[in-house]
Amino acid sequence: MSDRDRAVEALERLRAMEPFDGGESTIERHRQEAIRHVTTLVAELEQSDQSGTADDSVETPDGWEDGDAWEDKVETAREKAAIPPSKGTLTTKTIKGREYYYLQWRDGEKVKSQYVAPVDPA
Repeated sequence: MSDRDRAVEALERLRAMEPFDGGESTIERHRQEAIRHVTTLVAELEQSDQSGTADDSVETPDGWEDGDAWEDKVETAREKAAIPPSKGTLTTKTIKGREYYYLQWRDGEKVKSQYVAPVDPA
């Protein structure tokens, strides 16, 4: 379940609650305020989901003429690493004289890596 789905569910539950004392109680004022805040949260999460797809993509590097193949490699690496598109930095590592792209991210105190593809896809 996504964050947006959780926020929508919370909003539905808040709206389903019985009003308290005709709107005069502190509890009812807090419930109404919570509804306003969660409504704003849902809208911002929806906007983030819509705008996040283009901003979170990794630019196709030189040497990779097929942008779709590159995007597939990055997406596969993110899925294997179980990290969201907003997390991770593209780095290169040299192993036995050849260069490879890796995604790196911090998990607590550790820096983790996930293989993406060779720098030269030849």
